[in-house]
Formats: sequence, structure tokens, C-alpha cells
Amino acid sequence: MTEECHRQALTELRTARARLIVPDDIRACAELSFGMAFHLLALGVQRRYGAHRENHEGLGRWLRARGHLDVADVWGQLENFRTGRWYGRQGNGDAAMAIDQLLEQLEAWSLAPDRS
Repeated sequence: MTEECHRQALTELRTARARLIVPDDIRACAELSFGMAFHLLALGVQRRYGAHRENHEGLGRWLRARGHLDVADVWGQLENFRTGRWYGRQGNGDAAMAIDQLLEQLEAWSLAPDRS
């Protein structure tokens, strides 16, 4: 995918997520947020390295290997929210707000001038 395609996918997922009723739709929120996070990371990596991974498996390890420890940690937290919401539905209370904060961190990294 090109950078523009990742931006378009991000916009589509963001629009779909905005239609959800949270916390009733927390599973869908976590899934769409995970997709948004992937596209944000693809944008940030594309801007920094001129290429990106086409799937999410091993993405945290790939980011860590390039020194993006904080970003990899945020990605890991989002993976945990996704798994927790999908399989367990535990602690939905502030989950959506926490997910939003993590996405904000990824968006700031993704769109920031290249500071790696």
C-alpha cells in the first residue's frame, strides 16, 4: 500500500469507529482501533524508512530493533486491549478512553517530523 492508501484506510476506520456505541461496542472499537494503529505505524515507518511491513505479526519486535521502544510498547498495549476485549471483555470501563490515548500517541509519532 502507498502512504496515501494507508491514510485513506485510517480515515475509513476512524469514520466507522465513530459510529460505534461504546462501551456496548467495545469489541468492535478495539478491533477498529487496532487497524487504525497499524495504518498509523505504517505511515510513520514509511516516512522514516521508505518502506513498511504489510502485516502486524512481529511489528513490535521490528520497531524495537530500530530503536522505537516507546512506540513498540504502545503497539503492545493496543494488542493487549484487542485481545482482552475480543476474548475476555474484562474491564470495559475506561478501555475506550485508554485506547484513544494510545492512538493519539501513535498518531503524534507517525506524523511528527522524522526524529526516529
